Amino acid sequence: QQVCRDYNSISPYVENTRLWHDLLRTALGEIAHSGEQMDDLFVRHTYLSAIVGMVVQASFGIDIYRLAETQTDDLLYGANFRNATGLQGVVESDFFAWPAEVGGLPLIRALAHRVCRFDWRGGDTPSDIAAILYEAVIPADERETLGEYYTPAWLARAMTQELIASPLDQTVLDPACGSGTFIAEAARHFIAAARDAGIHPNEVFGRLRASVTGIDVHPVAVHLARSAYALAARTAIADAGYTSVSLPIYLGDALQLRFRTGDMFAEHAITIQVEDEENSELVFPVSLVERADTFDALMSDIAEYIEQGDDPLLALDDHAVTDPAERATLHATIATMQRLRQEGRDHIWAYYTRNMVRPVALSRGKVDVIIGNPPWLNYRNTADALRSALEQQSRNLYGIWVGGNYATQQDVAGLFFARSVDLYLETGGVIGMVLPHSALQSGQYRKWRSGKWQSGRKTRTLSVDFGFKTAWDLEKLEPNSFFPVPASVAFARNLGLSGNATPLDGDVERWFGQAGASNVLRVSESTTDTNGGSPYEKLARNGATIFPRVLFFVNETENPAIIQAGNTVTVNPRRGTLDKNPWKNLDLDEIMGQTVERNHLFNVHLGETVAPYVTLEPLQALLPLKQDEFDIPISDKGIGGVRLGGLERRMRGRWQAVSRLWEEYRASSNGLNLLEQLNYMGKLSSQLDWQQESEDAQLRVVYSKSGEPTAAILHDKTDLVENVLFWISCKDIEEANYLQAVINSDILREAAQPLMTKGQFGARDLHKHLWKLPIPEFDADDELHREIAGAGKVAAAGAAVKLAQVRTNLENEGKPLTVAVARRELRKWLRASAEGRAVERAVGRLLA
Repeated sequence: QQVCRDYNSISPYVENTRLWHDLLRTALGEIAHSGEQMDDLFVRHTYLSAIVGMVVQASFGIDIYRLAETQTDDLLYGANFRNATGLQGVVESDFFAWPAEVGGLPLIRALAHRVCRFDWRGGDTPSDIAAILYEAVIPADERETLGEYYTPAWLARAMTQELIASPLDQTVLDPACGSGTFIAEAARHFIAAARDAGIHPNEVFGRLRASVTGIDVHPVAVHLARSAYALAARTAIADAGYTSVSLPIYLGDALQLRFRTGDMFAEHAITIQVEDEENSELVFPVSLVERADTFDALMSDIAEYIEQGDDPLLALDDHAVTDPAERATLHATIATMQRLRQEGRDHIWAYYTRNMVRPVALSRGKVDVIIGNPPWLNYRNTADALRSALEQQSRNLYGIWVGGNYATQQDVAGLFFARSVDLYLETGGVIGMVLPHSALQSGQYRKWRSGKWQSGRKTRTLSVDFGFKTAWDLEKLEPNSFFPVPASVAFARNLGLSGNATPLDGDVERWFGQAGASNVLRVSESTTDTNGGSPYEKLARNGATIFPRVLFFVNETENPAIIQAGNTVTVNPRRGTLDKNPWKNLDLDEIMGQTVERNHLFNVHLGETVAPYVTLEPLQALLPLKQDEFDIPISDKGIGGVRLGGLERRMRGRWQAVSRLWEEYRASSNGLNLLEQLNYMGKLSSQLDWQQESEDAQLRVVYSKSGEPTAAILHDKTDLVENVLFWISCKDIEEANYLQAVINSDILREAAQPLMTKGQFGARDLHKHLWKLPIPEFDADDELHREIAGAGKVAAAGAAVKLAQVRTNLENEGKPLTVAVARRELRKWLRASAEGRAVERAVGRLLA
């Protein structure tokens, strides 16, 4: 904090953060970060890069203690490391060398002293040390925001051995290399094969560099992956004896979203726009860029010469750039880079340029194997401009977009898989990627699993053979905490434009046992068909997004006034255990003890008021509408989207207060006003429409959105349903009893579990997945349907009696009845009672 206190006045730092922010936007997940949060993340990334850089230097024999005392800044710039080892790009002056320019050297020196406490020279430094440090420095929630779930070494090793059958003859690319786990495994796999084949040690590293390549859009990931590569190949690097060599890990957008190839690559030259006041351009000969070894080392040396005040044109001689046309183009470009440096725009452009062009250059020369773990990031969590480009590719270029109910569940991983095949994989080449478990069976991946990816007008069809290798289902491994949700691995062979695709269906290889153990059991099992279908799928509706809850849900409190206004209620905000920041600890004094017209107070059911066959007392919420009126007073120009004249006087003041709180504390990525948030996708107004149009005796069944399936009947048509529940309108009590019996049964839970999205602790999100099962619409003429309805009626009556007993026992002990206790005790009773067994027998016959 002390070092960075006045960073806004430091032009190199400002320049670095501007470019870094731009690249991190390309990293897909930045929208959850404000500018201040991004800068905080940048400082931590700088710390991490400095530590990892020192570890790598120490591992290669550099005396970092001496450097810390005599040339502290070179711990960041890496000139001694490059001169001693010949390795370019592992430690260099890029985004994260700014502490040397803003008085941060005492901190760097202190960090070096800490690193020196460990012995890094023994040759056993783990190549995944960078990933270990990254996960220690960057919290899990921030890694999740960026879709960064680094692969455990045991899984990367298994995939490497499965896919790379002939490491000496196959070229390998990880297009989202992250901390370099796959890169390191591929490098070790190659080196072992080279040793077994008797290849001379001084040839191994040169061949390795041509065989294993990585790309990542995240600047820190590139640092980590280069470090992992260097550590994994340290012996081969030492044997090679290069005077100067770079590692083939590049900073770039593997999806190539931010530019079109034609915009950057002309026939003879590549142009990078600087976007300064002079509209400067950096131009590079295509012929030179395609000589990756020369180009990378050349750009590193140009940057270093500019930094040291030496003549950067000497680098052209150092790297034997003799072609007159190439030299003429580079003379002009080097002059521009020198001017940028003089203007305080520093030499970051050399680093930025040589990395930015690499994905396009790589796509011109396809590889034999693609391996990796793409970003697991939902489309809705990407920046607006990128979201549009991603959706366009998914919908129009590959035809894998599945809209409708699945639109909010779409994620980038499937598109990354298809795009990588298209851009980088040779026809006949193979790909294996770690994907969310949902890729094996969920609806949002249905078109992707076809393996036949067509452009919008079907003018071009890219096909893969998913039957090339059986997919791996990793859900049953224990502990299943190596990713935030269970994972799978999908394999495919690129069939090019042939159109003869083989879909991903049928059997999977399900892994059982301890994650990372050598004796994991692999069993071939069938995937569950998610394309069944029940008519109730179209009838089930999600409840209203009454969030943030503290702005709406209230507890009644005593009105201290001696004379109290009629038909009013005095309330405090209801705090809940599931509230999240910033709302969890927000100062709500402004809406404490408010007296509001009771006409705006509504009963609302949510997860904590529903147990099997029974409902608990509904919660109460103050909403910008009136009881017995079915229209929300919407106004585009009104405060929070509401026409204040449509509210009673006291409620107007409350609505204005909660709207101000919403505008001040809502996420920067959420552009909705408070009413748009409350009535998102019409989920509140649709309930009001139903209340107005339904018959007086019409019932609803509500069921839980997540967790173990739980359902009950709502008898009061004026009660509202919150977003954690789904609701279904029923024609009569028989249909309602039929549905609650089916949903509450253990038979359904077991059948629906494979269809549900998964969390670390198993099946998590029910949503509408249960309706993928063949549950027929209730038919009063069907004997089995009537039997299920009757069993549901009896079970509901028994559950009500059991709940009353539980409530009485708790009251005698001075304890409250919670929904967790209610659900636990009712499920225990159902599994042991005749009523519960009757339901299971009947529903079992229905789903058999």
